Amino acid sequence: MTAREVTKADKAEPGSPEWLKLVTASKIPSILGISRFKSQFALWHEMAGNVPSEPISESRQDDFDYGHAVELAAAEYWRYKNDGWVISRGEVQYTDDALEFGNAATIDGRASRGAWRRIVEIKTARDLEEWGDDGSGEVPADYAAQVIWQQLITGWHEPANIVLWPQYGKPKIYSIEYDAQIAASILTLVREWNASLASGIPPELDDSITTYETVRRLHPEIDGREVQLDAALAHDYLTAVTDDKEITKRLRGLKTRVLDAMGNAQTAVVVDLKIATRSPARGDAIALRSNTKADPATIEGISA
Repeated sequence: MTAREVTKADKAEPGSPEWLKLVTASKIPSILGISRFKSQFALWHEMAGNVPSEPISESRQDDFDYGHAVELAAAEYWRYKNDGWVISRGEVQYTDDALEFGNAATIDGRASRGAWRRIVEIKTARDLEEWGDDGSGEVPADYAAQVIWQQLITGWHEPANIVLWPQYGKPKIYSIEYDAQIAASILTLVREWNASLASGIPPELDDSITTYETVRRLHPEIDGREVQLDAALAHDYLTAVTDDKEITKRLRGLKTRVLDAMGNAQTAVVVDLKIATRSPARGDAIALRSNTKADPATIEGISA
């Protein structure tokens, strides 16, 4: 095995120029195009040095602080559920020197039992919808990809664990099996990604928020010039602006009606199909969350 633990003195600080050049577990979902938080386009331009990493806001830092505190409790919970194993107090980082590019896998907890090693990751969740509502569903694809990358870099092919720490309810432990075929595919895509960085060819534009914000950051100046737009693009843009105004107004009205029909209830259903939930928001506000997995077509013909 060619993996080695990275010493504290050699660790690159997240957000530093050295860190941006590394292929890390947290970047894998974006590289694969499956991240819920950052697009391929946004990450590519960060790693290419065209835009700086977004500064950490006060609220984001508070999320990080909460996450670090949760890691202590979650590690203790995992230890209770895995008798005979020990787990590191704090994260450890590994790199594989055999790979031709800079890489890192930062592990929340290194579990060990004799010669055995196992990855333990800690995740928090405000909304369990991505985890099957009650936490009984599958691990989100972006988290699973991160863990498989960690297994690849460390060489620890024991089933890894993710401890999900929800905002409400008890934690749940998920198991991630190592899949050599998936790991090889990820490695191939990472090599293609690095080749695109070397050639200066970015990914295609998409409709994600992070791509939109990245394009804005790529062109912060206003030089007073006039540019001719493609007529089809201009037509589609103005049409979408008009449609958006109408859809926003209609959606607001429908949300008002759903909230009114729910009263103080937590969940709205049609027979046994969940439609929406009410949950606490900031202050005294109430948030209405739709069940994005529900297919409206399935409601046709249902008699409540």
